[in-house]
Amino acid sequence: MNIYTDKSSWAQKKYSTPYPFAQIDDFLTEETYNKLTENFPSLKEFEKYGDIKANNIQIRKCFQDIDPNKDSIWYEFGNNFVTDNFFYSFCQFYKEDIKYWYPQLYKKIINRSLKIGVSGVDSLYNCDVILDFQIAINTPVFKKGTVRGPHLDNLKELYAGLCYLKDSDDYTDSGHFTVFKKKPFRLLRKGYGRSFQISDLIESKKIKYKSNRVATFLNTMNSIHGVSERKVTDKLRKFFVFNAVINEQLARIPLLKKIMNVVKFY
Repeated sequence: MNIYTDKSSWAQKKYSTPYPFAQIDDFLTEETYNKLTENFPSLKEFEKYGDIKANNIQIRKCFQDIDPNKDSIWYEFGNNFVTDNFFYSFCQFYKEDIKYWYPQLYKKIINRSLKIGVSGVDSLYNCDVILDFQIAINTPVFKKGTVRGPHLDNLKELYAGLCYLKDSDDYTDSGHFTVFKKKPFRLLRKGYGRSFQISDLIESKKIKYKSNRVATFLNTMNSIHGVSERKVTDKLRKFFVFNAVINEQLARIPLLKKIMNVVKFY
């Protein structure tokens, strides 16, 4: 896939229900992982992008904001995730799932006929696909809670992945990627920002916050996910994110439109 990852060493668990998702351990080579953790930005460096003193919030630094001179290691690394080669290679990982969920898009991927751009440089006005790479944190926790409850991502997103960079002295057992599915015979109630009422859902799977582990999924109308409650800690939850956004709406929110046009649930 690129010089920083070694698919032959991946320990992966792939699932198709309630939507396509996977856990990949040993995602990065040991040398790469060590370099990234040694050079992870300090909390102060995220101040420009969010309130670093806030309780348990997510702050991301997008690829366009990574300084190729100051953060050369991260720039060179992140650049691998915003290339045509990475996009088509990662789509191979979800090949059969894309074929099932998005057959028309699948044909274009197989033919490599999509025009691919980079977030912050290109746009969906002149490209079919926009790729992004982000360095991310969740701030320390003073009052336990979740940084993000059950929700759907951008409805134009095709895939997303996040690779955990957990500190070696971080012994917390929380902040896990959580897969949800709808309870039987239950209508999903939509809240703010594509969120959903947790009482309408069942927890299907947790992908635990662990070093050099990736949680990834194909975005579909069923791809509801969130982060489990984080315990009080002075540690940052560290990870990087990569994703692909398509110039058409792929997922459809699984709701009764007539109900949601009348009532909002929060």
